[in-house]
Amino acid sequence: MILQISNAIDKETISSVVSGLDVSQFSDGKSTAGWAAKDVKNNQQLAGKKSQAATEVLLDRLQQNSLVQSVMRPKQVARVSINRYQQGEYYGTHMDDSLMNGVRTDISFTLGLSPLSDFEGGELVIEDASGERSWRLGQGDILMYPSHYLHRVNSVTKGERLAMIGWVQSLVKRPSHRELLFDLEQSLKAEFDTNGKSENFDRLTKVFHNLLREWADV
Repeated sequence: MILQISNAIDKETISSVVSGLDVSQFSDGKSTAGWAAKDVKNNQQLAGKKSQAATEVLLDRLQQNSLVQSVMRPKQVARVSINRYQQGEYYGTHMDDSLMNGVRTDISFTLGLSPLSDFEGGELVIEDASGERSWRLGQGDILMYPSHYLHRVNSVTKGERLAMIGWVQSLVKRPSHRELLFDLEQSLKAEFDTNGKSENFDRLTKVFHNLLREWADV
């Protein structure tokens, strides 16, 4: 399942985080690329204590978003970082590492930190069975997708694109299982909103929790 959630984090929080970044700490993104990806990676990444503090704030806000949590069902965060693409910078087609810091990467995510009006280009393009699909993420928008897809970031043609990227090990390993659980949970919430704690709600709850019990990797 590939899913974008708009306004996953409020713009006031993001603006505050971005204003506190030390832009002098941006360095060549190739330093964290795999041996093959170095040839196609042309961006910048933020290091230092302010970067760590910023990602901790943003991760905390994402943990408070119930829809984000329903999509990812996170067990561990493998790695997060803040990257920057200025005019002419890009990240060519690549595959994310299957393990980062000893943690399996099930889900990749990109959280937009720049308003769409701040840059042109910079689309995140994912190759799935249907072909290529692209997204431009505005401030506070998050895109979550299984880490097994080839993907790229197109060249920024104007302005500057800031984003937080991260990788998560999910409690539920298989993407198809995560999608079924997400759909079930949204259905039982809709049933409760419409009919309260009905017989259908109870049966949906039973199915949801028994499947989660069956599939969870704890």
